[in-house]
Amino acid sequence: MVPVLGIILAGTLLAMLLWRRHLGSLMQVASLVAALLLMIWLQDNGYLNAKGKPPADADRQAPMSSPR
Repeated sequence: MVPVLGIILAGTLLAMLLWRRHLGSLMQVASLVAALLLMIWLQDNGYLNAKGKPPADADRQAPMSSPR
């Protein structure tokens, strides 16, 4: 899925260079594909947890030290 989205993004960026008349719509498509790629990357690296799944122990913040 990711390689296909990468190819689509590259094709969209190339089309932006060739068809400047449709630059606005091509920018919208490129932004959508880039956002999808970013969300897949974030989920693969554990930054987007599944719904209802508690965060891992390493992700929880340590308690703050006592006030002085």
